Amino acid sequence: MKPSLRSLERWLKQLVLSILRVALRTPSVDFPGLSSFSRILVVRQHNQLGDMLCVTPLLRAIRASCPEAHISLMASPVNEAIMLRNRSIDEVLVFEKERYLRSRGLRLGNALRDLREIRSRKFELAIVPSTVSTSLTSDFLAYLSGAAFRIGARSLDGAKNPSGFLFTQSVDLDWRDTPERHQTLRNADVMGSYAAPPGDLSLEITLSEEEMRWGREQLAIWKGPKRMTIGVHPGAGKPANRWPAARFAEVVKKLSREFDALVVITSGPMDGEEVGVVENGLSGWVQVIHNQPIRQVASLLRYVDLLISNDTGIMHVAAGVGTPVLSLFGPTDPRQWAPLGPFHRYIKSETSDIGEIEAGTVLRIAREMLRAPGPDRRRA
Repeated sequence: MKPSLRSLERWLKQLVLSILRVALRTPSVDFPGLSSFSRILVVRQHNQLGDMLCVTPLLRAIRASCPEAHISLMASPVNEAIMLRNRSIDEVLVFEKERYLRSRGLRLGNALRDLREIRSRKFELAIVPSTVSTSLTSDFLAYLSGAAFRIGARSLDGAKNPSGFLFTQSVDLDWRDTPERHQTLRNADVMGSYAAPPGDLSLEITLSEEEMRWGREQLAIWKGPKRMTIGVHPGAGKPANRWPAARFAEVVKKLSREFDALVVITSGPMDGEEVGVVENGLSGWVQVIHNQPIRQVASLLRYVDLLISNDTGIMHVAAGVGTPVLSLFGPTDPRQWAPLGPFHRYIKSETSDIGEIEAGTVLRIAREMLRAPGPDRRRA
């Protein structure tokens, strides 16, 4: 978003908040029970891929409580594709800020048309999970949905949510005494006493039969006579999250020889330098997946035997399709962000410097994971 649009957005948010705080006094109402709702909206319109996938256990728990309900997810355009066909929801609604803002004003026509479309769905309950921060935009979207019941944060880690008054059921979210609480549980904590926490905390990307078949067949072509496939993601959006690419190359070169493996390197639009270092450090069977549609990447990763990755979105994508992940952490907390489950492992730097993780440690744990029985992901 251009700087002028960001300034306009901030100004509009403050104006709307000031007006609503004076005009609205949302009363607290008795909650009838989650299973009584037939039309539910979950608003999670942040751009980060990992944040979105960490909400899938909450969606699964809502679906388990409301098997017949129509459940909609509101997401940003960036995350629409990864949530398509998710078995826990019925549809993805896209919220795109640029449709309503321009450098010198508002596009009211677009806003009114989209508002009518949302309200035509007659939502009864709107839920806004918050973990890293609260969002006036998300809270306001829940209010505009027309849902009579709205669940969201009253405060986050002791800080008052300025737009918490928009909820009929407001929850104090505080993890200062439990900093290790995983993001999947933090997303579910917004339900408070209104629903039991999810029992299954695995991430989920629902691929179609056709997508799985394409990924399996494409990888088989690349793999040829090789016995295994090892994936590596040497990039990350944040420089502090990037383990040195030369060490990725060192580790994967040894693993590919030892396990007779094809090496698949996943790459985003800004990962070219790191990918080049890894690719140049290898010889033989190497395939680079560069800046491809995320569902294609997911369908290919589903049939990889192990992904070694920095703490970044692809780590969550691989976990979402059931691929064992060895994730590397520097400044971020793996207790919050590392994929959960018996097939995943992580390595945390003893300091916040990810460069202090030794190649030998990664090599040892990767070997253990490749030798251990893996999940059954070969079906259909």
